[in-house]
Amino acid sequence: MDNPRGPLLPLGAGIATVARLAPTEAVRDLVVHYWLPSWEIPDGVIHEQRILTYPGCNLAIEDGIGTIHGPVTRLSTKRLSGSGRAFGVLFRPGTGALLSNVPLQELVDSVTPASTWGLDQAKAIQVALDAERSTSQRQLDAITIFESWIARRLPSGMDDEGALLNRICVDIESTPDIQRVGQICDRWKIGERTLQRLVRTRMGITPKWLLQRTRLQEAAALMGRGAGPDLARLAHALGYADQAHFTRDFTGVTGMSPGEYVRQVHAGSPNG
Repeated sequence: MDNPRGPLLPLGAGIATVARLAPTEAVRDLVVHYWLPSWEIPDGVIHEQRILTYPGCNLAIEDGIGTIHGPVTRLSTKRLSGSGRAFGVLFRPGTGALLSNVPLQELVDSVTPASTWGLDQAKAIQVALDAERSTSQRQLDAITIFESWIARRLPSGMDDEGALLNRICVDIESTPDIQRVGQICDRWKIGERTLQRLVRTRMGITPKWLLQRTRLQEAAALMGRGAGPDLARLAHALGYADQAHFTRDFTGVTGMSPGEYVRQVHAGSPNG
C-alpha cells in the first residue's frame, strides 16, 4: 500500500488543487507518484500554506525551474500568488541516494537545483504543462518527459538495498501497530545497527524519526478528514503513551496543537 496522503499535506484547506497520478510500471520502483498542483489566486492576495512533508525526497518544477527538496524535519511554508501550474515527483525512499551526488544526510532540510541530479528537462516539462491542450494531456506529456529522463538516468532501476528499504517503508505506512524501531527489526529480521545505517545512508534520517513523521502524517490526515476529535484515542491508536506526548510531538513539528489544527481545518484555511 502506497502512502495515500502524498508528499505534501497542507495544514488546512488550500486554494491550490492537486492531482496525484501514478507512475507507469516501468518506473514504479523509483517513483511513488506525481503531484501536479494548479492555482488561481485573486490579484493582490498571497495565500500561505503550512505544510507537513512526507519523509523523503521530492522534485518540484515551477516556472521551468527544477529543485530537489530533501527530507524536511520541520513545518515548511509555501506562499502562492497569481496563477500557475507546477510538477512534482515523490521519489521512493531508496531512489534519492541513486540520483544524488552528495550523501543524503546533506539534503535534509535543504533545497538543491535539480540539475545536480542530472535533470535537464525542467523547462520542457513546464512547457508541456502550459501547452494549449486538455489538462489530462498536459499532465501525461509532462510525465512522459520525466519518465523518459529517469529511465535513461537509472536504466537498471532500483537496487536490492533500496528495494528492501522501500518495502520496509510501505510496511510502516500500512501497519499502524508498528510503533517502535525494535518492531521493525523483528518483523524484517534485521539488526538495529543495520537498519540505522540503511535508513541513514538512503534517506538521510533515522528510523525513529521516520516512524514519528509517518505517524504524525497519519494523525494529520485523520484529523483533516474529521476522524480525530477524540485526541486521547487517536494518540493511543498511534502508539503514544498518552495524549500529552502526542500533543508535544505534533506541536513541536507543526507549531500548533492538535486542537488548533482541527479548528483551522474546519475553518477552511490555515490563516483563518
